[in-house]
This record gives sequence, structure tokens and C-alpha cells, in this order.
Amino acid sequence: MRVLITGGAGFIGSNLARALVNAGHEVVVADNLSMHFSTALLGRELSRMRFFHCDIRVGEDLDALPEGPYDRIYHLAASFANARSIAEPALDVRTNAEGTLRTLAFAKRAGCGLFVYTGSSSSYGPAPLPLRETGPLVPGTPYAMTKLLGEQYVEASGLPFVIYRLFNVYGPGDPPGVYRNAIPNMMAALDRPQGEIAIFGEGATRDFTYVDDVVAVLLEAHRAEGRTLNVGTGRETSIHGLARQILELFGAGEDRLRVRPPRAWDAVVRRVADVTALRALFPSACETPVEIGLRRTAAWLFEAGYLARGPS
Repeated sequence: MRVLITGGAGFIGSNLARALVNAGHEVVVADNLSMHFSTALLGRELSRMRFFHCDIRVGEDLDALPEGPYDRIYHLAASFANARSIAEPALDVRTNAEGTLRTLAFAKRAGCGLFVYTGSSSSYGPAPLPLRETGPLVPGTPYAMTKLLGEQYVEASGLPFVIYRLFNVYGPGDPPGVYRNAIPNMMAALDRPQGEIAIFGEGATRDFTYVDDVVAVLLEAHRAEGRTLNVGTGRETSIHGLARQILELFGAGEDRLRVRPPRAWDAVVRRVADVTALRALFPSACETPVEIGLRRTAAWLFEAGYLARGPS
């Protein structure tokens, strides 16, 4: 199978690219390296891929990619993070909306057997739990708005497609940093002398989904053609409980946990996926327990040099 992955040098994309190469597929990776600044996450498998420094906002960059046809195009490139989108909303429009349109146009010209788009659970508004694919979509940040707009562009494109709404993906390959995810940043905070974990508000919950489980569903995208599916565990985890698990993992006490006021993008307090449709197609999807995923994540952060010490 011949595959193109936009955003293929990032967190989810690099895990997917390595899995595809190791399964014997021809992989083309397109990434502007704006988030990780290198191809390091692709590891040793990089030598068996074709990498192109490509910004999906620039038509000439897309035109410079290898000609099609492609059996699949995985469109993972995006301007990431609700906080950043509030600070720089135009960046999300250019990347997540206009960039998706340009990528779809390229897919049509090149020939694409299946266009796989990763949407976001943040596009859901307040709704009864668990969140169903048919529930209200009331995105509250520019990031969520533009990711939902990308879904609509994909549906209107005329291409064979799959849309996966991902729920709080975490795991190896996700480094800490500004505008990065909560789990690696919590672990990095504890790695500092007297460092503290901050959580925002009480009662918040999320559906934390391990990256290998997400990749497994992405690899089988042909089974979900024409569908929009939640990709999550269906298990609701409190942020407070998550923080306690991380404290315990690193042998730290609760005196290093701070509760701060909710942020502007924390309006949806609880979030968990309805995975009925997902499990109908993939009965064993997304089953990695959070406690196991956290330990694997901490081990990777230590091995990759982001932490001075690993989990206790």
C-alpha cells in the first residue's frame, strides 16, 4: 500500500508512520516540523520512508510531493492546542481550514483511494454523556471550530473518506512543552526540584486514549469508509485522579498538586466517548488501561531524555 501522511513527523503521525513502514508499506511523510523541529520521532524507520519538508498552507509545497496515486492519505497536520488557538486564531484558520482544503485538492489531483481525517473531541459542546457522534457539535475555541470545519470539507470533497474524532491521545512520542498535552507536562513538572502539578478546576474528566490503540484503528481505516467515529476508550477519567496517579508513579506526595481556576477553554467540564459505533467495527479497540499507558509514557520520556529520572 502507498501512503501519504501529513503531519507524519509529529506525535501521532510518527507512531503511525513507523507502524506502516514496519508492516511493509510505502510511506511518504509530509511535515513542516513546526512542532518538533526535527524528524527524530520517526526513529530508525526514517531511512525506509520518504520525508518531505512540506507546509500544507503552501500549494507549491504540496505540488512538490511525489505524484500519486496514493492508496491512502492520512491528514494529521494541524495547528494544535486550544490555548494557542485563542492566542493565534488566524493560524488555525490558515492551517486547519485552508490547509485541509489544499490537502484535499492535492488528494483529488494525485488520486486517493481513502482520505483519513483526524477530527477532535473538542468539537463537541455540552451534551449528555457519553458523547455520541450524532450529538451536538458546539466548538468553543478556534481550534475546535477549524477542526470541525475540516470535517465538513472532507465530507463535501467527493473523496472516499473516514473521519476519526480522537479523544485525548497520549503516550510515547508526545514530549512536554508549551502548547503540548497535559500528561507529559505533568510528568515534566514533577521532574523539577519542588515542581508542582497544576490542574484547572474541580470535577473535570476526559477520555484518555493510548496512542498505540489509536494507530491500530488508523491502520484499519478501510473498514470504516464513509463513517465518522469517536476514537476513545469509553472510560471517564477525572483529571484530579489522573494527577494522583502521576504523583504516585513518581513517588511524589499530594503537597505537589495545585488546583487553579478553570481556563477559558475549560467550559466543557466532562468528556467521554460513546464507543458503541467504534466497537461494532473494532470490538477490541482502545483497551489500554490508563495506569499502564502512563507508565509506558513516563518510561519513554525518560529514555528520550525529557526526564532526569523514570517512574518509581
